Amino acid sequence: MAETGLSKNKLIAELTRSAHGKLNEYTPIVTQAVTQQGEFLAHLVAWNHLKGQIRDSKIALPVASLVDGQPEEFIDNALAHLAKLGPREFLRGYRFTMESKTRHRSRQKRLVHDYLAHKEANAAAWDRIMLQHRHTLKELGALSHYNFTERTREILFYRRYPTGSLFEKVAQLKDMSPTEAAGTIMQYKLPFLICLGALGKKAQDPDLVLALINRMSPTELVTNTKMLERLGVNKNPALRGAFQEALGKAASSKANVLKTSVAVDAVEDEEIKEKLRGLQDKQLAQGGVEGSWLVLADKSGSMSQAIEAARHVAATLAKMVKGKVWLTFFDTAPQTIDVTGAPLDVIQKATRYIQAGGGTSIGCGLARMLDERQEIDGIAIISDAQENEPPYFHDAYKRYTEMYGKEVPVYLYHCGSKDGTLQRLMKNASQDLQVFDLPANLDYYSLPNLVATMRTNRYSLVDEIMAVPLATLASVLPNAYRKEVTNA
Repeated sequence: MAETGLSKNKLIAELTRSAHGKLNEYTPIVTQAVTQQGEFLAHLVAWNHLKGQIRDSKIALPVASLVDGQPEEFIDNALAHLAKLGPREFLRGYRFTMESKTRHRSRQKRLVHDYLAHKEANAAAWDRIMLQHRHTLKELGALSHYNFTERTREILFYRRYPTGSLFEKVAQLKDMSPTEAAGTIMQYKLPFLICLGALGKKAQDPDLVLALINRMSPTELVTNTKMLERLGVNKNPALRGAFQEALGKAASSKANVLKTSVAVDAVEDEEIKEKLRGLQDKQLAQGGVEGSWLVLADKSGSMSQAIEAARHVAATLAKMVKGKVWLTFFDTAPQTIDVTGAPLDVIQKATRYIQAGGGTSIGCGLARMLDERQEIDGIAIISDAQENEPPYFHDAYKRYTEMYGKEVPVYLYHCGSKDGTLQRLMKNASQDLQVFDLPANLDYYSLPNLVATMRTNRYSLVDEIMAVPLATLASVLPNAYRKEVTNA
């Protein structure tokens, strides 16, 4: 690939950061990937849907890849992964489609019709979808001119609920006693947020809060921890016990580690914080990064961002890896700390007096590991890469390679607006360097997503992504396709 081409690693890095709702920020790099990495992009859509933590990228990536000239197989894969989204995310994707006049708008309008037809075909599941997503479905129908069934129109638009339906049960919650309402929520498995809105102030009753906790999904539990705290979960022993038990179950689920990170910062109760940290640790441990790692953190002049980012990278690695983790701060001399297994708050406390200042010798941290004969399997550098003092990293890396007979992957978390001497010297020495460009307003919650992509074999992640099969619309929306065949 040409020097100005788009590397697979750069594409992965761009799609593991959060755009905070600004889906069009993904468009430039995805458009470039369509022409330079088309097949890889298609498999990345599939891999990201399964493994990705960033909701925005799951919406924007398939929409932005719908560019004319793509093979039909890749277009079908992108549409299929849009169809796998929940109603709210699917609506955001369709809105994003409507902002562009070139991204197969007619096919996406047809996709909305097939999506809704597929959902309507399963009456029991459709009622639960309508219960949670009334306004979303009405907007999808209006934007695409979809013709809902008469029963759906009665429920969505006129609030005329069939006798004994879930809709009627929710509407009756406000008139029930707390005990009866709690029993109804449990019996009919009514969704948390819908119940909360229907109950009003009655939701503060301990019996109801207990029922709500027992009905929450792991993601709902984590996302609404602050609300549960306001409802008294930290003051009532029974509620606290139920909440902690639910958190324990969430540890084995696919709850989003980013949401857990946000929840840790939001709650005030220290015991709840500790439980959430435990959940976060278990979620990170599922990442399964192999080997032992060296984190080289630049503490030279103007590198305050690198210092804090390195703490987060080291803390994430410390929970993910099966080996050891060393955190080394450097200017022209190294300061190394063994942070194996250490949480972020412990690392922050241990490094609280680290300040930016001095020259830059990235290689001194690796040279120290060589002197102490510590074997590592991967290196993460957090720096602006402006190396100006020996030992230079590329020289220390060559010595390491000769001593241990292996070339370990090197990842640069680049805190700068332009390439530094490290990139140039590594390239001149024919040494591989994987670069993650960090924005000036770094979102620390997104760093675990980058860390999770690091591998001790620099090609294994690409192999993993390419191994994920592409999806087809016929397999994702079989009810819609059966309906079409029946009506033919």
